[in-house]
Amino acid sequence: MTYYARSASPSAPNQLYFEHITNVLESAARYWTEASRYWRGDGTAEALGAIIRAAAAFHDLGKLNDANQKILRGKNSHVPLPIPHQDAGAAYLFSRKEYVAAFFVFAHHTGLPDREKIKKPPFRDKSAEIRKIVDAEMSTILGRHEKCGSPTPSAMSNFGLQTAIDFRILFSCLTDADHGDAAQASGEMTCAPSLPKLRATDRLAALKNYIASLPASTSPEEEKRNVLRSAFFEACFQSPAGAPLTECDAPVGTGKTTAVMAHLLRVAETNKLRRIFVILPFTNIIRQSVKVYRKALVLPGETPDEVVAEIHHRADFKDKESRQLTALWNAPVVVTTAVAFFETLASNRPATLRRLHNLPGSAVFLDESHAMLPAKLLPLAWHWINHTAEKWQCFWTLASGSLNRFWELPEFALSKPTEVTNILVPDVRSRLASAESARVVYPHKKERLSLTALGDWLATLEGPVLVVLNTVQTAAAAAREAESVFGAGNVLHLSTALSPADREITLELVKARLKYKAHTKWCLFATSCVEAGVDFSFRTGVREAASLASLLQLAGRVNRNAEYASADVWTVFLDGGKPNVGVNPAWTISSRILSDFLEAGTPISPSSCTEALKRELREGGIPSELEILKKYEFSSAFESVENKFRVIEDNSLPAVVDKALIERIERFEDVSWRDIQNGSVNVRKRLIEKLDVQETRRYPGLFLWKHDYTPFLGYMAGVLKLKDIDKDSYALI
Repeated sequence: MTYYARSASPSAPNQLYFEHITNVLESAARYWTEASRYWRGDGTAEALGAIIRAAAAFHDLGKLNDANQKILRGKNSHVPLPIPHQDAGAAYLFSRKEYVAAFFVFAHHTGLPDREKIKKPPFRDKSAEIRKIVDAEMSTILGRHEKCGSPTPSAMSNFGLQTAIDFRILFSCLTDADHGDAAQASGEMTCAPSLPKLRATDRLAALKNYIASLPASTSPEEEKRNVLRSAFFEACFQSPAGAPLTECDAPVGTGKTTAVMAHLLRVAETNKLRRIFVILPFTNIIRQSVKVYRKALVLPGETPDEVVAEIHHRADFKDKESRQLTALWNAPVVVTTAVAFFETLASNRPATLRRLHNLPGSAVFLDESHAMLPAKLLPLAWHWINHTAEKWQCFWTLASGSLNRFWELPEFALSKPTEVTNILVPDVRSRLASAESARVVYPHKKERLSLTALGDWLATLEGPVLVVLNTVQTAAAAAREAESVFGAGNVLHLSTALSPADREITLELVKARLKYKAHTKWCLFATSCVEAGVDFSFRTGVREAASLASLLQLAGRVNRNAEYASADVWTVFLDGGKPNVGVNPAWTISSRILSDFLEAGTPISPSSCTEALKRELREGGIPSELEILKKYEFSSAFESVENKFRVIEDNSLPAVVDKALIERIERFEDVSWRDIQNGSVNVRKRLIEKLDVQETRRYPGLFLWKHDYTPFLGYMAGVLKLKDIDKDSYALI
């Protein structure tokens, strides 16, 4: 008798059970072997590997059930199996006291549950009837497993993991192997290519050559700035490579993109690491950084997008037809967002966690770390950072021109004292800070403005003007309103309402206009996505009241190279009762604290950032939320952590906006995850439902945006037409 693990699909035949189990076992063991080189925790790598091998060998044992085989011999891969197939493997492994392996098999489709919520019988299906059927057939299906030649590990382990993040990393080896084989067996993905290695020594040499090839300064001011940048780069290159936790508080515009990369490559070289992560707070600065890294780090004969992976948002697809669209962390250099990165660490979902085993043995650059997470999520992230540094040989660098040293606050205290080393010597730090002090000033406008009043006032400022507002809706609506003042073509708009492809075009247009100094009467409206890391230099900045750190970051986009003796970076307050002014509750407390600072005449400088964060934590009643999250994590309440650890409170879904790409998908042509990323946006689930945006038939979990979309306003061109947009603007979009 022939037994199958997967039904036939239009693009692939039925997959043999033996073939699937063998493939998953081999891949999962390989993933663990690669990650385990960096394991420094309790228990041997061999013992933990035995858990993975056991789970992989028996994860699909229940597919050998007669009723399930009847479906799997068929030609329709969409027909669900009548008997939940994870129950048999979980029951068998539990009977052998392989508790962790049983837990993984139990969760490999539905996700890791809260351990304390699992009722007896442990790690089993909730239906007594299902359990009865599985128990009655156990000896039969075990016999089938052996007869068809499926591997059965001879050595198993009952080592008990104690830390939730370790569970997730180990579990990811199983889920990536399972999902990867499913995508290949369904015909939706060919065998994954062999990606380049990090080769830290060679890439460090390439980076130094790139820096040496940059054009010479064209003005005395730029020359002074470049002297400081060179000193900064050399300091990073020479910094000690053994400290697992480091900080960098160099001001904006000093070249952190390449200088900190030099430090990371030295760390990787010294500690024989396999990967570098660059974590950025906003999607629009990813491509800017990726462009630099691909120019500076790619070696002869290599393909740039295989060396530096560019991942804009977390698009994870659980359906086997869509799994090849999931972006993994398997390139030597991975550039992604803080949302995608930290929500992966917090996840309980197999489709998301499958990339996590690539994290051990990495150097991680948390760029613009002041903006990486909401305050209430920082303590749990700090726990993960410290644990992976200690147990998985991850080396972390937190950098920002407005660095808040949150780890110095009592709310972040860990059982072991935490030492964070600055990668800059005092002399270089002092020189950088001195050059920064006179570059901008921080006035504020007290009266609350409508969008019409805002546009009229902006026209009185020295331009060009960069305006950063607190919601996607407000930025788009304000840009549309300002066209009546500045004229069509003199207003640009940049936010996540635009696809990555259109954001790139807008960024290039902004840079081109900034080079043309003769024309100054124009402005750019944006969200916080431009306030960190973008290489802009506007004459004047305007920031809707948010946080002190955000205001300081915006200052890095104004008079960036000290072209002027001084420049204004304004704080304004909008009237939430006026049309199209969205109120973002995430900024309520921090904007009030900033207002207090401005009214009291408190110096607007990086030295105040830690104090501002302390007030935000305590005035917002956040400590109680911190304790709840930590309690969930330390009790391995995986599902609860997934639900509570939300960088963006309202769920978003990927929606394709590129019309040509929509047509390709509807014609069932091949598309890649990069195609989807470049031609799509993340839209709040409530809006998807309200506008009845349709899910694709080919790729479940992916939606097609067929409402209005323009390169100027993005998908907000359609949203702003909604008559009730003002009623619940933030929750809706």
